[in-house]
Formats: sequence, structure tokens, C-alpha cells
Amino acid sequence: ILGDLKEVLKNKYRKKVVMLRHRPSILPILSAWTQGKENAEAKAAATLPRQGKNHSKLSSIIRFAYYYTDYLLGQWVVWAKYLLRGYLVLYDRYYFDFIADGRRSNIALGEAIPKWLYRFVWKPDLNIFLYAHPVHIRKRKQELSAEAISELTHRYLKLFEAFSQQHAGMYLPIENMNRQA
Repeated sequence: ILGDLKEVLKNKYRKKVVMLRHRPSILPILSAWTQGKENAEAKAAATLPRQGKNHSKLSSIIRFAYYYTDYLLGQWVVWAKYLLRGYLVLYDRYYFDFIADGRRSNIALGEAIPKWLYRFVWKPDLNIFLYAHPVHIRKRKQELSAEAISELTHRYLKLFEAFSQQHAGMYLPIENMNRQA
């Protein structure tokens, strides 16, 4: 869906668009330090999300601090490299995963610390959370159980409701029922 939006913005509206994963990625994924960038990225692409075994608070704090640093420094790089040159920047997932689904990044901290630290991360002008009933999502992807999808959907909806009241910018949850599997 994000790729389709990028093409519409680029072709129909003649906008310069860049699409980034869930973070600026000026720092490589952590496993790149031990496995090399190509091997780490290949392994991450072949692994289902939320499979990490980390339950250590100390390890989670270190992991989160590393990725948070990527946001703090990376937001300036994104600004200089893209925003100053007139690009629209589309993120897939963005910082919200650290709050609502730290397990996706193998972080076991809960939401309080990442949510509090969100105040120092640049807020996108528009944030859209697409969701659907777990049955529909599982037709598209079988990564997670229906129970996990329901739980995560609830967390993201709650998060977007809270942020729409606390922060500048728009937080729109949209039920996405028309996308084909």
C-alpha cells in the first residue's frame, strides 16, 4: 500500500518521494556489527518478526538506546538529505513500533520509556495506521496469530488516540478493508 501511495504521489502529483523502513537507518541493524551488513540484512529479511528471544532489561535498554540514537541523529540526516530538497518522506512503521511493539525489535522495555522519549523525535505531519480484522490480515500475511494481531491493533489504536490529543500532527487510524489479499 505504501509503495502504491509512493507511485501516486510521484506520478500523478509529480512529487519527489523517498520511502524509508521504520527508522532513518543511518546506523545499521545491530547484528550487522557481528555478522556483516549483507548477512545481517539477509537474515533479518528471512526471519519472521517478533521471533527474538531477548528478555533482558539491560540488553533492551542498550538495543533501544542504539536505535533511538538512529532517530535522533537520523532525523537531521533525513531533513538535510530529503526534506530540504523538497522530497516527501514516507516511513513504513516509524517510531511507533518501539512504543506499541518493542518485541518486533527484540526490545523488552514496555511502552513507558519509548513513549516518553517520543517527545524528542520529530513528528511526521501525517501518521496513518491501517488496520483490519485479523482474518483479513491473515489472508495477506501469516506472520502473526489472530490474537497477536488483535492485541497489536488495540495498542496502536490506543496510541494514536493518545497522540492525536497530545502532539501536533495528525494521527489517523483507517480501517483497511478494500485491499485484495
